[in-house]
Amino acid sequence: MKASGDLKAGVFAAGRGERLRAQSTLKPLVKVNGRTLIERVLTSMAEAGASDVAVIINEDSLAVRDHVVKSKWPFALRWIVETTPSSMHSFLRVVETLATEGDDGPFLLSTVDTVANSQTYAQFMSEVRQLEQAVVALALTSPGNDEKPLLVRCTPGDTRLVAIGEAAARSEYATAGIYAVRASILCEAEAARRDGINALRIFLGRLLERGYYLAGIPIARSIDVDNPDDITTAENFLRGVAV
Repeated sequence: MKASGDLKAGVFAAGRGERLRAQSTLKPLVKVNGRTLIERVLTSMAEAGASDVAVIINEDSLAVRDHVVKSKWPFALRWIVETTPSSMHSFLRVVETLATEGDDGPFLLSTVDTVANSQTYAQFMSEVRQLEQAVVALALTSPGNDEKPLLVRCTPGDTRLVAIGEAAARSEYATAGIYAVRASILCEAEAARRDGINALRIFLGRLLERGYYLAGIPIARSIDVDNPDDITTAENFLRGVAV
């Protein structure tokens, strides 16, 4: 197993964030408690010990790169500038970028709009390292007020996922936008693209149906910032106010 200092990580920041358009800025540059979403996620990657981070942005989001490179980070930064057709395509592009020289991971991945407390990502990866057989580990949190939570269900008393999406209706857990992924899932990439899969949640469900070991790891509460109201919710959350 790799040491934490060899950890590779990736950030999905290629979405257009249409529900945040009222903020008159790109979604990764939206501020929560005075810090942009992209800075918050990159700081979490640093806390987890990342040495190499790939960030995917779309072709209209070069300002995100320009903003990030103004600061010094304790890891190498790689940029993927590509307007992808779906969340699944962004996910696979990042994994393909990180999976160089036969490195199978696990890679720490995160959506740019996940707001969590300090050390949440580090603790997640600490638990992931105990699950060497899982090809994907998903951080789990309460569905909260998320408009479209991806619900999952695990085997009672175990981390193994047994249901995802509609099959996990009424579950107490939803995905938190933080993942640990092994490059071995890329053997499913070509078929998924060919079959027109257009969402990460569908791709994850496909892996589960095909017998891959997906794990769920509960974490402390996190907030998914999708619309302007979520900014206030995230700020209250970080201040310790019940949300």
